[in-house]
Amino acid sequence: MSEVLLCTEEKRFPLPLWAVWLAELGAWAVELTVQGVRGTIAVSVPARQFASVFVGCGAVYSAFEPQLDTSPQGSQFDSAARLEPRKHLVRLVSTRNSAGFVGILNEAVRKNSREGYNVGGSWMPADRYRIDVLRWPDNAAEFVGQSRIPERIDIPGGAAGLLPGPPADFCGFSALHCAIVGNGTAIQQESETLIATSMLAEPVPLSALLRPRAIREKARQFRSVLLPAREDPEDYRELVSRRKPKVVVLDSAATVCRWLGAEMAPVTVALVERTAPSGEAAADALKRYRARSPEDLSLPADLARVPAGIEVLAWQS
Repeated sequence: MSEVLLCTEEKRFPLPLWAVWLAELGAWAVELTVQGVRGTIAVSVPARQFASVFVGCGAVYSAFEPQLDTSPQGSQFDSAARLEPRKHLVRLVSTRNSAGFVGILNEAVRKNSREGYNVGGSWMPADRYRIDVLRWPDNAAEFVGQSRIPERIDIPGGAAGLLPGPPADFCGFSALHCAIVGNGTAIQQESETLIATSMLAEPVPLSALLRPRAIREKARQFRSVLLPAREDPEDYRELVSRRKPKVVVLDSAATVCRWLGAEMAPVTVALVERTAPSGEAAADALKRYRARSPEDLSLPADLARVPAGIEVLAWQS
């Protein structure tokens, strides 16, 4: 994100060094997970604002893997035929545009020598659509009895140069790359900050890359999920870990104190704002966890120059 511009009403200017560094830290957290490392990255910041958003953006960008194969050989018909009928909530993503449909997959069928999907009672040709199977937090039971629901896949105009893959692929499918625990309202607002890839490109919000979704939203495409910090971690720990996110970000000292032991992903990024009333308690909790660590993790070369005002320490679990 080093070449991304921050947009205000008056002008555009490069992202601050600390924001770029936090995004690269999120990418490093994903790299650790891919390498099979389990650990914690503790980051002390002057204030929590925007920190989790940039860490999340870096994680999502780094973790993306293509899902939309538009070739004739890319049909998911065989795998869809193995799904149990009338048990799975799916989104159909068009290979030709950004249209989508949500509904219950009745079955994968052959009709007039063509492969297709019966979704919500409608037959959809497999050569034009790919299936996105929606799992937690979507509950298939809430959609039983409904016909297929037309859905517009939101692809911001200036997002093409910002996204790690084809816009229809990145925006049309759901994958849990990153879970962020904190104040969902504040994080959603911060993710609406506008950025652009050049002085002339159409600005888009950070949310176009982060793709955040609140737990209680229905059937919305996402790349990251926002969890409410004040609720019981045990209500979400197993559910989230089952979806295998690459990284979990704990946003704020109070969240670190409450959620540090949840271990919902291989790597946890703990963001602690030094001025918070619970800052010392969070630091003590992190010290206890580090004391049980077999060894510290060294920052890679591109993260070694830590921005002024930020402190970071990482260790294996």
